[in-house]
Amino acid sequence: MVSVTRISFVLATLTLGVYAANHSASSFSYTRASLFALLFYIPLHVAWGLFLYPLYFSPFLALPQAPREGGWRSFFKPRDSRQMLRWMESIPNDGLIRYLEIFNTEVVAVTTPRGAAEFLQARADQYARNPRNRAILENVMGTGLVVAEGMDHKYQRKHLLPAFNARVIKNLYPSFWTKAAEMVTLIKREIETGPKAEKASAPVNIDDWAGRVALDIIGQSGFGSDFSSLSDPHTALNTSYRAAFAPRGNAQLIYVLSFFISPKLLHVLPGKNSILFREGIRSVTEWVRNLLQARAADMYNHVGEPNYIDNNGQRDIIAAAMKTKAFSTEDLVHQSKTLLGAGHETSATAVTWGIYVLSQPRYAHIQHRLREEIRANLPSPSSGIEVTADMLDKLPYLDAVSKEIIRVYAPIPVVGRVAQQDTDLLGVKIPKGTLIRLHIWAMNQAKQFWGDDAHEFNPERWLVGTERAIGGATDSLAYLTFGHGPKSCIGRGFAIGENKAILAALIGSFDFKPVPGTDPDDINILWRITARIIGGYDVQTTVLEGW
Repeated sequence: MVSVTRISFVLATLTLGVYAANHSASSFSYTRASLFALLFYIPLHVAWGLFLYPLYFSPFLALPQAPREGGWRSFFKPRDSRQMLRWMESIPNDGLIRYLEIFNTEVVAVTTPRGAAEFLQARADQYARNPRNRAILENVMGTGLVVAEGMDHKYQRKHLLPAFNARVIKNLYPSFWTKAAEMVTLIKREIETGPKAEKASAPVNIDDWAGRVALDIIGQSGFGSDFSSLSDPHTALNTSYRAAFAPRGNAQLIYVLSFFISPKLLHVLPGKNSILFREGIRSVTEWVRNLLQARAADMYNHVGEPNYIDNNGQRDIIAAAMKTKAFSTEDLVHQSKTLLGAGHETSATAVTWGIYVLSQPRYAHIQHRLREEIRANLPSPSSGIEVTADMLDKLPYLDAVSKEIIRVYAPIPVVGRVAQQDTDLLGVKIPKGTLIRLHIWAMNQAKQFWGDDAHEFNPERWLVGTERAIGGATDSLAYLTFGHGPKSCIGRGFAIGENKAILAALIGSFDFKPVPGTDPDDINILWRITARIIGGYDVQTTVLEGW
Protein backbone atom coordinates (compact mmCIF):
# COMPACT_ATOMS: atom_id res chain seq x y z
CA MET A 1 0.00 0.00 0.00
CA VAL A 2 1.32 3.45 -0.91
CA SER A 3 2.42 5.27 2.26
CA VAL A 4 -0.01 8.02 3.19
CA THR A 5 2.76 9.86 5.02
CA ARG A 6 5.12 9.64 2.04
CA ILE A 7 2.59 11.00 -0.44
CA SER A 8 1.55 13.79 1.90
CA PHE A 9 5.17 14.69 2.64
CA VAL A 10 6.03 14.95 -1.04
CA LEU A 11 3.05 17.19 -1.73
CA ALA A 12 3.78 19.31 1.33
CA THR A 13 7.37 19.73 0.15
CA LEU A 14 6.12 20.83 -3.26
CA THR A 15 3.82 23.29 -1.50
CA LEU A 16 6.79 24.68 0.39
CA GLY A 17 8.61 25.06 -2.91
CA VAL A 18 5.67 26.93 -4.43
CA TYR A 19 5.63 29.27 -1.43
CA ALA A 20 9.36 29.93 -1.76
CA ALA A 21 9.11 30.57 -5.50
CA ASN A 22 6.52 33.26 -4.92
CA HIS A 23 8.42 35.15 -2.23
CA SER A 24 11.63 37.12 -2.48
CA ALA A 25 14.60 36.23 -0.35
CA SER A 26 14.09 39.29 1.80
CA SER A 27 10.48 38.46 2.57
CA PHE A 28 10.91 34.69 2.89
CA SER A 29 10.19 33.32 6.37
CA TYR A 30 10.98 29.70 7.22
CA THR A 31 8.51 29.80 10.08
CA ARG A 32 5.67 31.04 7.89
CA ALA A 33 6.63 28.67 5.09
CA SER A 34 6.72 25.67 7.42
CA LEU A 35 3.41 26.66 8.96
CA PHE A 36 1.92 27.04 5.48
CA ALA A 37 3.20 23.60 4.45
CA LEU A 38 2.00 22.04 7.68
CA LEU A 39 -1.48 23.48 7.32
CA PHE A 40 -1.55 22.00 3.82
CA TYR A 41 -0.01 18.69 4.89
CA ILE A 42 -2.47 17.80 7.66
CA PRO A 43 -5.72 18.05 5.68
CA LEU A 44 -4.05 16.43 2.68
CA HIS A 45 -2.81 13.58 4.85
CA VAL A 46 -6.33 13.07 6.20
CA ALA A 47 -7.99 13.37 2.79
CA TRP A 48 -5.58 10.89 1.20
CA GLY A 49 -5.91 8.30 3.93
CA LEU A 50 -9.67 8.56 4.45
CA PHE A 51 -10.96 9.17 0.95
CA LEU A 52 -8.56 9.48 -2.00
CA TYR A 53 -6.57 6.28 -1.51
CA PRO A 54 -9.37 3.86 -0.51
CA LEU A 55 -11.90 5.22 -3.01
CA TYR A 56 -9.77 6.01 -6.07
CA PHE A 57 -6.16 4.80 -5.85
CA SER A 58 -6.21 1.43 -4.08
CA PRO A 59 -4.73 -1.48 -6.08
CA PHE A 60 -7.67 -3.60 -4.89
CA LEU A 61 -10.45 -1.68 -6.61
CA ALA A 62 -10.85 -4.55 -9.08
CA LEU A 63 -11.67 -7.05 -6.31
CA PRO A 64 -15.31 -7.82 -5.46
CA GLN A 65 -16.48 -4.99 -3.20
CA ALA A 66 -18.67 -5.19 -0.11
CA PRO A 67 -21.40 -2.51 0.04
CA ARG A 68 -21.37 0.33 2.56
CA GLU A 69 -24.23 -0.62 4.86
CA GLY A 70 -25.78 1.99 7.12
CA GLY A 71 -24.96 5.10 5.10
CA TRP A 72 -22.57 7.66 6.59
CA ARG A 73 -22.80 5.99 10.01
CA SER A 74 -20.84 3.02 8.66
CA PHE A 75 -17.81 5.32 8.39
CA PHE A 76 -17.63 5.34 12.19
CA LYS A 77 -18.72 1.76 12.86
CA PRO A 78 -16.50 -1.35 12.65
CA ARG A 79 -17.76 -4.30 10.60
CA ASP A 80 -18.53 -7.59 12.27
CA SER A 81 -18.48 -11.22 11.20
CA ARG A 82 -22.23 -11.41 10.64
CA GLN A 83 -21.89 -8.80 7.91
CA MET A 84 -18.98 -10.75 6.45
CA LEU A 85 -21.12 -13.89 6.35
CA ARG A 86 -23.79 -12.07 4.32
CA TRP A 87 -21.16 -10.77 1.91
CA MET A 88 -19.51 -14.18 1.49
CA GLU A 89 -22.84 -15.73 0.55
CA SER A 90 -24.12 -12.92 -1.67
CA ILE A 91 -21.08 -11.45 -3.45
CA PRO A 92 -19.54 -13.59 -6.23
CA ASN A 93 -15.82 -13.91 -5.51
CA ASP A 94 -12.79 -16.12 -6.07
CA GLY A 95 -11.60 -16.15 -2.49
CA LEU A 96 -11.07 -12.47 -1.72
CA ILE A 97 -13.49 -9.62 -0.96
CA ARG A 98 -12.50 -6.02 -0.33
CA TYR A 99 -14.36 -3.91 2.21
CA LEU A 100 -13.84 -0.62 4.00
CA GLU A 101 -13.66 -0.76 7.77
CA ILE A 102 -14.11 2.06 10.24
CA PHE A 103 -12.64 5.35 8.91
CA ASN A 104 -12.41 3.75 5.45
CA THR A 105 -9.62 1.43 6.57
CA GLU A 106 -9.15 -0.97 3.68
CA VAL A 107 -9.44 -4.70 4.41
CA VAL A 108 -8.97 -7.67 2.09
CA ALA A 109 -10.97 -10.61 3.46
CA VAL A 110 -10.17 -14.27 2.73
CA THR A 111 -13.37 -16.17 1.93
CA THR A 112 -12.43 -19.74 0.91
CA PRO A 113 -10.65 -22.73 2.48
CA ARG A 114 -8.04 -22.54 -0.30
CA GLY A 115 -7.34 -18.94 0.59
CA ALA A 116 -7.22 -19.86 4.28
CA ALA A 117 -4.61 -22.55 3.59
CA GLU A 118 -2.40 -20.09 1.75
CA PHE A 119 -2.88 -17.29 4.27
CA LEU A 120 -2.50 -19.34 7.46
CA GLN A 121 -0.06 -22.02 6.31
CA ALA A 122 1.88 -21.55 3.08
CA ARG A 123 2.58 -17.83 3.56
CA ALA A 124 2.05 -17.51 7.31
CA ASP A 125 5.53 -16.07 7.90
CA GLN A 126 4.76 -13.19 5.53
CA TYR A 127 2.02 -11.81 7.77
CA ALA A 128 2.00 -10.50 11.34
CA ARG A 129 -0.57 -9.02 13.70
CA ASN A 130 -1.76 -5.49 13.18
CA PRO A 131 0.50 -3.40 15.47
CA ARG A 132 -2.56 -1.82 17.08
CA ASN A 133 -4.13 -5.20 17.89
CA ARG A 134 -0.78 -6.57 19.02
CA ALA A 135 -0.41 -3.69 21.47
CA ILE A 136 -3.90 -4.33 22.85
CA LEU A 137 -3.11 -8.02 23.39
CA GLU A 138 0.29 -7.22 24.85
CA ASN A 139 -1.35 -4.97 27.43
CA VAL A 140 -3.22 -8.00 28.75
CA MET A 141 -1.10 -11.06 27.95
CA GLY A 142 2.44 -9.78 27.73
CA THR A 143 4.67 -11.09 24.94
CA GLY A 144 3.90 -14.79 25.26
CA LEU A 145 2.99 -17.26 22.52
CA VAL A 146 -0.21 -15.53 21.37
CA VAL A 147 1.55 -12.20 20.80
CA ALA A 148 4.99 -13.38 19.65
CA GLU A 149 5.97 -13.22 15.98
CA GLY A 150 8.66 -14.69 13.73
CA MET A 151 11.51 -16.69 15.21
CA ASP A 152 10.43 -15.75 18.73
CA HIS A 153 7.06 -17.41 18.11
CA LYS A 154 8.69 -20.53 16.64
CA TYR A 155 11.00 -20.84 19.65
CA GLN A 156 8.19 -20.43 22.16
CA ARG A 157 5.87 -22.88 20.40
CA LYS A 158 8.59 -25.52 20.07
CA HIS A 159 9.31 -25.47 23.79
CA LEU A 160 5.66 -25.28 24.87
CA LEU A 161 4.38 -28.13 22.68
CA PRO A 162 5.41 -30.90 25.12
CA ALA A 163 3.16 -29.35 27.76
CA PHE A 164 0.16 -29.73 25.45
CA ASN A 165 0.69 -33.23 24.09
CA ALA A 166 -2.21 -35.68 24.17
CA ARG A 167 -0.96 -37.62 27.21
CA VAL A 168 -0.66 -34.51 29.34
CA ILE A 169 -4.10 -33.24 28.30
CA LYS A 170 -5.80 -36.61 28.92
CA ASN A 171 -4.40 -36.59 32.45
CA LEU A 172 -6.07 -33.22 33.06
CA TYR A 173 -9.63 -34.42 32.37
CA PRO A 174 -10.34 -35.49 35.98
CA SER A 175 -9.46 -32.00 37.21
CA PHE A 176 -11.78 -30.52 34.55
CA TRP A 177 -14.62 -32.66 35.91
CA THR A 178 -13.83 -31.93 39.56
CA LYS A 179 -14.16 -28.19 39.00
CA ALA A 180 -17.27 -28.62 36.83
CA ALA A 181 -18.83 -30.70 39.63
CA GLU A 182 -17.99 -28.02 42.19
CA MET A 183 -19.68 -25.43 39.99
CA VAL A 184 -22.85 -27.57 39.78
CA THR A 185 -23.01 -27.82 43.58
CA LEU A 186 -22.64 -24.06 44.00
CA ILE A 187 -25.21 -23.22 41.31
CA LYS A 188 -27.70 -25.53 43.06
CA ARG A 189 -27.02 -23.72 46.31
CA GLU A 190 -27.54 -20.34 44.63
CA ILE A 191 -30.85 -21.48 43.14
CA GLU A 192 -32.12 -22.94 46.41
CA THR A 193 -31.20 -19.94 48.55
CA GLY A 194 -31.49 -17.05 46.09
CA PRO A 195 -34.21 -14.38 46.34
CA LYS A 196 -35.71 -15.41 42.98
CA ALA A 197 -35.80 -19.14 43.68
CA GLU A 198 -39.10 -20.88 42.99
CA LYS A 199 -39.53 -24.67 42.88
CA ALA A 200 -35.79 -25.27 42.45
CA SER A 201 -35.63 -22.86 39.52
CA ALA A 202 -34.12 -19.38 39.18
CA PRO A 203 -32.34 -17.10 36.69
CA VAL A 204 -28.58 -17.71 36.67
CA ASN A 205 -25.93 -15.58 34.95
CA ILE A 206 -24.15 -18.43 33.22
CA ASP A 207 -21.45 -16.11 31.85
CA ASP A 208 -20.32 -15.30 35.38
CA TRP A 209 -20.16 -18.98 36.36
CA ALA A 210 -18.41 -19.87 33.10
CA GLY A 211 -15.72 -17.29 33.78
CA ARG A 212 -15.19 -18.52 37.32
CA VAL A 213 -15.01 -22.22 36.47
CA ALA A 214 -12.68 -21.54 33.53
CA LEU A 215 -10.39 -19.52 35.79
CA ASP A 216 -10.35 -22.29 38.39
CA ILE A 217 -9.64 -24.92 35.75
CA ILE A 218 -6.74 -22.97 34.28
CA GLY A 219 -5.48 -22.47 37.83
CA GLN A 220 -5.59 -26.18 38.65
CA SER A 221 -4.47 -27.51 35.27
CA GLY A 222 -2.23 -24.68 34.18
CA PHE A 223 -0.57 -23.68 37.44
CA GLY A 224 -1.25 -26.50 39.92
CA SER A 225 -3.00 -23.95 42.12
CA ASP A 226 -6.58 -23.61 43.35
CA PHE A 227 -7.75 -20.09 42.52
CA SER A 228 -11.01 -20.64 44.46
CA SER A 229 -12.94 -18.40 42.07
CA LEU A 230 -15.97 -20.69 42.25
CA SER A 231 -16.25 -20.71 46.01
CA ASP A 232 -15.36 -17.03 46.36
CA PRO A 233 -16.05 -14.79 43.34
CA HIS A 234 -14.38 -11.91 45.16
CA THR A 235 -10.89 -13.34 45.35
CA ALA A 236 -8.24 -10.82 44.37
CA LEU A 237 -7.29 -12.74 41.23
CA ASN A 238 -10.86 -13.28 40.03
CA THR A 239 -11.79 -9.65 40.63
CA SER A 240 -8.66 -8.39 38.92
CA TYR A 241 -8.97 -10.62 35.89
CA ARG A 242 -12.66 -9.95 35.36
CA ALA A 243 -11.92 -6.23 35.60
CA ALA A 244 -9.47 -6.58 32.73
CA PHE A 245 -11.64 -8.81 30.53
CA ALA A 246 -15.29 -7.93 31.21
CA PRO A 247 -16.98 -6.52 28.05
CA ARG A 248 -18.25 -3.00 28.64
CA GLY A 249 -20.62 -0.67 26.91
CA ASN A 250 -17.84 1.79 26.06
CA ALA A 251 -15.75 -0.88 24.31
CA GLN A 252 -16.57 0.50 20.86
CA LEU A 253 -15.49 4.00 21.91
CA ILE A 254 -12.17 2.62 23.11
CA TYR A 255 -11.76 0.77 19.81
CA VAL A 256 -12.43 3.97 17.84
CA LEU A 257 -9.96 5.94 19.97
CA SER A 258 -7.30 3.30 19.29
CA PHE A 259 -7.13 4.60 15.71
CA PHE A 260 -5.84 7.92 17.04
CA ILE A 261 -4.16 7.05 20.33
CA SER A 262 -1.69 4.28 20.99
CA PRO A 263 -3.43 1.36 22.73
CA LYS A 264 -0.66 1.50 25.32
CA LEU A 265 -1.76 5.05 26.16
CA LEU A 266 -5.50 4.40 26.06
CA HIS A 267 -5.48 2.62 29.38
CA VAL A 268 -3.35 5.35 30.97
CA LEU A 269 -6.12 7.87 30.40
CA PRO A 270 -8.26 8.89 33.38
CA GLY A 271 -11.61 7.20 33.87
CA LYS A 272 -13.12 4.35 35.85
CA ASN A 273 -12.66 1.67 33.18
CA SER A 274 -9.03 2.59 32.55
CA ILE A 275 -8.26 2.55 36.26
CA LEU A 276 -9.94 -0.85 36.71
CA PHE A 277 -8.02 -2.23 33.75
CA ARG A 278 -4.65 -0.97 34.99
CA GLU A 279 -5.21 -2.21 38.51
CA GLY A 280 -6.45 -5.56 37.19
CA ILE A 281 -3.42 -6.16 34.99
CA ARG A 282 -1.02 -4.97 37.69
CA SER A 283 -2.57 -7.34 40.23
CA VAL A 284 -2.53 -10.29 37.83
CA THR A 285 1.12 -9.67 36.95
CA GLU A 286 2.09 -9.44 40.62
CA TRP A 287 0.18 -12.62 41.40
CA VAL A 288 1.91 -14.47 38.53
CA ARG A 289 5.37 -13.40 39.73
CA ASN A 290 4.67 -14.60 43.26
CA LEU A 291 3.35 -17.94 42.00
CA LEU A 292 6.36 -18.51 39.75
CA GLN A 293 8.73 -17.80 42.62
CA ALA A 294 6.93 -20.36 44.76
CA ARG A 295 6.88 -22.94 41.96
CA ALA A 296 10.58 -22.41 41.20
CA ALA A 297 11.46 -23.07 44.83
CA ASP A 298 9.19 -26.11 44.86
CA MET A 299 10.77 -27.57 41.73
CA TYR A 300 14.26 -26.98 43.08
CA ASN A 301 13.36 -29.08 46.10
CA HIS A 302 11.91 -31.89 43.94
CA VAL A 303 14.39 -32.25 41.09
CA GLY A 304 13.69 -35.95 40.81
CA GLU A 305 9.99 -35.62 40.11
CA PRO A 306 8.72 -36.74 36.66
CA ASN A 307 7.97 -34.09 34.06
CA TYR A 308 4.63 -32.24 34.34
CA ILE A 309 4.13 -33.44 37.95
CA ASP A 310 4.56 -31.19 40.97
CA ASN A 311 5.16 -32.39 44.51
CA ASN A 312 1.43 -32.97 45.08
CA GLY A 313 1.15 -35.23 42.06
CA GLN A 314 -0.85 -32.60 40.15
CA ARG A 315 -0.30 -32.22 36.42
CA ASP A 316 0.06 -28.65 35.26
CA ILE A 317 1.25 -26.82 32.17
CA ILE A 318 3.43 -24.09 33.65
CA ALA A 319 5.55 -26.73 35.44
CA ALA A 320 6.25 -28.31 32.07
CA ALA A 321 7.31 -24.94 30.65
CA MET A 322 9.58 -24.31 33.64
CA LYS A 323 11.22 -27.73 33.40
CA THR A 324 12.27 -27.14 29.79
CA LYS A 325 14.59 -24.40 31.12
CA ALA A 326 13.95 -22.66 27.80
CA PHE A 327 12.40 -19.56 29.36
CA SER A 328 13.75 -16.82 31.61
CA THR A 329 11.75 -15.71 34.65
CA GLU A 330 10.38 -12.75 32.71
CA ASP A 331 9.49 -15.02 29.78
CA LEU A 332 7.56 -17.25 32.17
CA VAL A 333 5.63 -14.25 33.48
CA HIS A 334 4.51 -13.50 29.92
CA GLN A 335 3.68 -17.15 29.20
CA SER A 336 1.66 -17.34 32.42
CA LYS A 337 -0.34 -14.23 31.54
CA THR A 338 -0.93 -15.69 28.08
CA LEU A 339 -2.07 -18.99 29.58
CA LEU A 340 -4.47 -17.13 31.86
CA GLY A 341 -5.85 -14.97 29.07
CA ALA A 342 -6.08 -17.48 26.24
CA GLY A 343 -7.04 -20.41 28.47
CA HIS A 344 -9.64 -18.58 30.50
CA GLU A 345 -11.35 -16.13 28.16
CA THR A 346 -12.01 -18.39 25.17
CA SER A 347 -13.17 -21.31 27.32
CA ALA A 348 -15.61 -19.16 29.29
CA THR A 349 -16.95 -17.69 26.05
CA ALA A 350 -17.55 -21.16 24.56
CA VAL A 351 -19.47 -22.31 27.65
CA THR A 352 -21.69 -19.22 27.63
CA TRP A 353 -22.55 -19.66 23.95
CA GLY A 354 -23.22 -23.36 24.52
CA ILE A 355 -25.82 -22.74 27.22
CA TYR A 356 -27.20 -19.81 25.24
CA VAL A 357 -28.00 -21.95 22.19
CA LEU A 358 -29.13 -25.07 24.06
CA SER A 359 -31.53 -23.02 26.20
CA GLN A 360 -33.50 -21.83 23.18
CA PRO A 361 -36.88 -23.59 22.82
CA ARG A 362 -36.24 -24.66 19.23
CA TYR A 363 -33.26 -26.70 20.43
CA ALA A 364 -34.93 -28.24 23.50
CA HIS A 365 -34.83 -31.67 21.85
CA ILE A 366 -31.05 -31.42 21.51
CA GLN A 367 -30.66 -30.51 25.17
CA HIS A 368 -32.89 -33.45 26.13
CA ARG A 369 -31.05 -35.98 23.96
CA LEU A 370 -27.67 -34.79 25.22
CA ARG A 371 -28.84 -35.11 28.82
CA GLU A 372 -29.97 -38.69 28.24
CA GLU A 373 -26.55 -39.66 26.86
CA ILE A 374 -24.72 -37.94 29.72
CA ARG A 375 -26.82 -39.51 32.47
CA ALA A 376 -26.60 -42.96 30.92
CA ASN A 377 -22.80 -42.94 30.76
CA LEU A 378 -21.37 -40.62 33.40
CA PRO A 379 -21.62 -40.57 37.20
CA SER A 380 -23.42 -37.69 38.87
CA PRO A 381 -21.17 -34.76 39.85
CA SER A 382 -22.29 -35.30 43.44
CA SER A 383 -21.02 -38.90 43.47
CA GLY A 384 -17.37 -37.97 43.83
CA ILE A 385 -16.44 -40.55 41.17
CA GLU A 386 -13.56 -39.54 38.90
CA VAL A 387 -14.42 -38.91 35.26
CA THR A 388 -11.60 -39.65 32.82
CA ALA A 389 -10.81 -38.72 29.25
CA ASP A 390 -11.94 -42.15 28.02
CA MET A 391 -15.34 -41.69 29.63
CA LEU A 392 -15.96 -38.25 28.12
CA ASP A 393 -14.47 -38.94 24.71
CA LYS A 394 -16.66 -42.02 24.18
CA LEU A 395 -19.86 -39.95 24.14
CA PRO A 396 -20.58 -39.25 20.44
CA TYR A 397 -23.47 -36.84 20.93
CA LEU A 398 -21.56 -34.79 23.52
CA ASP A 399 -18.68 -34.61 21.05
CA ALA A 400 -21.03 -33.52 18.24
CA VAL A 401 -22.77 -30.86 20.34
CA SER A 402 -19.46 -29.51 21.59
CA LYS A 403 -18.10 -29.22 18.05
CA GLU A 404 -21.28 -27.60 16.78
CA ILE A 405 -21.27 -24.97 19.52
CA ILE A 406 -17.83 -23.72 18.59
CA ARG A 407 -18.60 -23.99 14.88
CA VAL A 408 -21.63 -21.68 15.05
CA TYR A 409 -20.25 -19.54 17.87
CA ALA A 410 -16.49 -19.50 17.35
CA PRO A 411 -15.06 -17.79 20.47
CA ILE A 412 -12.41 -16.02 18.38
CA PRO A 413 -14.42 -14.58 15.47
CA VAL A 414 -11.68 -13.22 13.22
CA VAL A 415 -7.98 -13.51 12.45
CA GLY A 416 -6.33 -10.30 11.28
CA ARG A 417 -2.83 -9.91 9.87
CA VAL A 418 -0.76 -7.26 8.08
CA ALA A 419 1.50 -8.13 5.14
CA GLN A 420 5.12 -7.69 6.20
CA GLN A 421 6.41 -7.64 2.63
CA ASP A 422 5.13 -7.46 -0.91
CA THR A 423 3.58 -10.86 -1.59
CA ASP A 424 0.58 -12.41 -3.31
CA LEU A 425 -2.52 -14.28 -2.20
CA LEU A 426 -4.61 -16.44 -4.53
CA GLY A 427 -2.77 -14.85 -7.44
CA VAL A 428 -3.52 -11.28 -6.32
CA LYS A 429 -0.56 -9.01 -5.56
CA ILE A 430 -0.58 -7.93 -1.92
CA PRO A 431 1.57 -4.85 -1.16
CA LYS A 432 3.38 -4.55 2.14
CA GLY A 433 1.12 -3.06 4.81
CA THR A 434 -2.13 -4.54 3.47
CA LEU A 435 -4.60 -5.58 6.16
CA ILE A 436 -5.86 -9.15 5.61
CA ARG A 437 -8.67 -10.71 7.62
CA LEU A 438 -10.17 -14.17 7.83
CA HIS A 439 -13.57 -14.13 9.54
CA ILE A 440 -13.73 -17.50 11.30
CA TRP A 441 -17.32 -16.91 12.44
CA ALA A 442 -18.36 -16.39 8.81
CA MET A 443 -16.27 -19.21 7.30
CA ASN A 444 -17.70 -21.65 9.85
CA GLN A 445 -21.27 -20.83 8.77
CA ALA A 446 -21.04 -20.17 5.03
CA LYS A 447 -23.63 -22.16 3.07
CA GLN A 448 -21.28 -22.76 0.15
CA PHE A 449 -19.13 -24.94 2.46
CA TRP A 450 -21.68 -26.29 4.96
CA GLY A 451 -24.90 -26.67 2.98
CA ASP A 452 -28.30 -25.04 3.21
CA ASP A 453 -28.59 -25.58 6.97
CA ALA A 454 -25.23 -23.92 7.65
CA HIS A 455 -26.76 -21.21 9.85
CA GLU A 456 -28.65 -23.75 11.94
CA PHE A 457 -27.35 -25.36 15.10
CA ASN A 458 -27.35 -29.03 14.05
CA PRO A 459 -25.08 -31.51 15.88
CA GLU A 460 -26.27 -34.27 13.52
CA ARG A 461 -23.85 -32.98 10.89
CA TRP A 462 -21.01 -34.47 12.98
CA LEU A 463 -22.66 -37.90 13.27
CA VAL A 464 -23.84 -38.95 9.82
CA GLY A 465 -22.44 -39.11 6.30
CA THR A 466 -19.01 -39.80 4.90
CA GLU A 467 -17.84 -36.30 5.83
CA ARG A 468 -18.98 -36.47 9.46
CA ALA A 469 -15.37 -36.08 10.67
CA ILE A 470 -15.48 -32.53 9.30
CA GLY A 471 -19.16 -31.90 9.96
CA GLY A 472 -20.23 -32.51 6.39
CA ALA A 473 -18.24 -29.51 5.15
CA THR A 474 -16.77 -29.52 1.67
CA ASP A 475 -13.30 -28.89 3.08
CA SER A 476 -11.67 -29.40 6.49
CA LEU A 477 -10.53 -25.77 6.40
CA ALA A 478 -14.12 -24.57 6.41
CA TYR A 479 -13.92 -25.30 10.16
CA LEU A 480 -11.39 -22.83 11.53
CA THR A 481 -12.35 -22.42 15.18
CA PHE A 482 -8.83 -23.35 16.24
CA GLY A 483 -7.09 -21.74 13.29
CA HIS A 484 -4.62 -23.55 11.07
CA GLY A 485 -0.92 -23.69 10.40
CA PRO A 486 2.05 -22.71 12.57
CA LYS A 487 -0.05 -20.28 14.62
CA SER A 488 -3.03 -22.56 15.20
CA CYS A 489 -4.30 -22.94 18.76
CA ILE A 490 -1.74 -24.90 20.76
CA GLY A 491 -4.37 -25.61 23.43
CA ARG A 492 -6.96 -27.22 21.15
CA GLY A 493 -7.04 -30.52 23.05
CA PHE A 494 -7.26 -28.72 26.38
CA ALA A 495 -10.16 -26.55 25.19
CA ILE A 496 -12.12 -29.51 23.78
CA GLY A 497 -11.77 -31.59 26.94
CA GLU A 498 -12.61 -28.70 29.24
CA ASN A 499 -15.69 -27.76 27.24
CA LYS A 500 -17.00 -31.33 27.23
CA ALA A 501 -16.57 -31.70 30.99
CA ILE A 502 -18.32 -28.42 31.82
CA LEU A 503 -21.11 -29.01 29.31
CA ALA A 504 -21.73 -32.55 30.56
CA ALA A 505 -21.91 -31.48 34.20
CA LEU A 506 -24.28 -28.59 33.46
CA ILE A 507 -26.66 -30.30 31.03
CA GLY A 508 -26.79 -33.44 33.13
CA SER A 509 -27.73 -31.45 36.23
CA PHE A 510 -30.00 -28.66 35.01
CA ASP A 511 -32.68 -27.78 32.50
CA PHE A 512 -32.03 -24.45 30.77
CA LYS A 513 -34.64 -22.15 29.25
CA PRO A 514 -34.82 -18.42 28.48
CA VAL A 515 -35.80 -16.27 31.46
CA PRO A 516 -39.57 -15.65 31.14
CA GLY A 517 -40.29 -12.41 29.33
CA THR A 518 -36.91 -12.26 27.60
CA ASP A 519 -35.96 -12.78 23.96
CA PRO A 520 -32.78 -14.83 23.38
CA ASP A 521 -32.23 -13.00 20.10
CA ASP A 522 -32.15 -9.66 21.92
CA ILE A 523 -28.46 -9.69 22.78
CA ASN A 524 -25.55 -7.40 21.98
CA ILE A 525 -22.26 -8.97 20.98
CA LEU A 526 -18.86 -7.44 21.62
CA TRP A 527 -16.77 -8.28 18.55
CA ARG A 528 -13.18 -7.96 19.70
CA ILE A 529 -10.59 -10.59 20.58
CA THR A 530 -13.49 -12.86 21.45
CA ALA A 531 -17.18 -12.67 20.53
CA ARG A 532 -18.91 -12.17 23.88
CA ILE A 533 -22.41 -11.29 25.00
CA ILE A 534 -22.31 -7.87 26.62
CA GLY A 535 -23.69 -8.08 30.14
CA GLY A 536 -23.48 -11.87 30.23
CA TYR A 537 -26.43 -14.21 29.73
CA ASP A 538 -29.14 -14.84 32.32
CA VAL A 539 -30.82 -18.21 31.80
CA GLN A 540 -33.70 -19.83 33.69
CA THR A 541 -32.06 -22.78 35.41
CA THR A 542 -34.01 -25.66 36.94
CA VAL A 543 -32.44 -28.33 39.13
CA LEU A 544 -33.14 -31.85 37.83
CA GLU A 545 -33.26 -34.85 40.15
CA GLY A 546 -32.66 -38.49 39.37
CA TRP A 547 -28.97 -38.50 38.45
